[in-house]
Amino acid sequence: MSGLATTLLGALLCGLSWYFAWSDLGLVSRYSFFPLWLGYIVLVNGVAELIFADSLFRRLGGNFLWLFALSVPFWWFFEFLNVFVQNWHYVFAAPISTLHFAIESSVDFSTVVPAVLSTGFLIYRGLQAVHPRRGKKRAFADARIMRRMCVMGIFCFMAVGLAPTEAFPLVWIAPFLIIEPLLYLKGYPSLLGEFSQGRWLLPASAMAATLLTGFWWECWNFYSLPKWVYTVPYVGFCKIFEMPVLGYFAYPFFGLIVFGYTILAVFLCFGENAALTKSIAMAFDLDANPGADE
Repeated sequence: MSGLATTLLGALLCGLSWYFAWSDLGLVSRYSFFPLWLGYIVLVNGVAELIFADSLFRRLGGNFLWLFALSVPFWWFFEFLNVFVQNWHYVFAAPISTLHFAIESSVDFSTVVPAVLSTGFLIYRGLQAVHPRRGKKRAFADARIMRRMCVMGIFCFMAVGLAPTEAFPLVWIAPFLIIEPLLYLKGYPSLLGEFSQGRWLLPASAMAATLLTGFWWECWNFYSLPKWVYTVPYVGFCKIFEMPVLGYFAYPFFGLIVFGYTILAVFLCFGENAALTKSIAMAFDLDANPGADE
């Protein structure tokens, strides 16, 4: 399918699902989240094809579907953390069973990783076009620093459990402090590895990707039902849609977590020689981390 056809298909699916999400059309509205974000994913890949004759669809082929599967446990982990911090709650048109919630939520959660990575790929290619990938003088990073970061991440998780009202922002920092050092220490490609080589395009793309997808998450959620609402202590004022304005500062950190998690998951689940692993590494020009075991 051509880039134009993919873009039009994505825009049509996204537009119709947006209309359904904000309308009172019963089951059609209730189950609009997945097709809405599927349309977004198709649209973003179509735009990448139109502009660059390249996309994450093209790079991954049929393996792109694995991103949906990897996304489900990823967001359920944050749902587990929310049990402690209680920062967001879901509102439904009518009560539903626990099993119903688990199934419907898992389907919806499956869109997070493919949406963020597709957006990140588009932004990354755009940044490459105006600023070619060049490494500057290598920044200092060694195994000792990586281990200290892991310990900090563990303490952050402990703080969330012990003092959730005060430590809730650490939910969006702690995973990065553990995942990225693990990748670096294992010699896997990582965003810290990019930083250590003086390359900023991919980390910047990851952060920008979740700012963009975050805007659309909050926008499309606002008039939808079911929807989520926030109860954030201390900073729950001045909202843009349902999200307090200061909450948007968490999205760039979330982008780093999404990319780090994806790299770790594909290496652990599929191995470094698998087609999906190689395709993701090549799509984002990721290299193994030199000197990781120093």
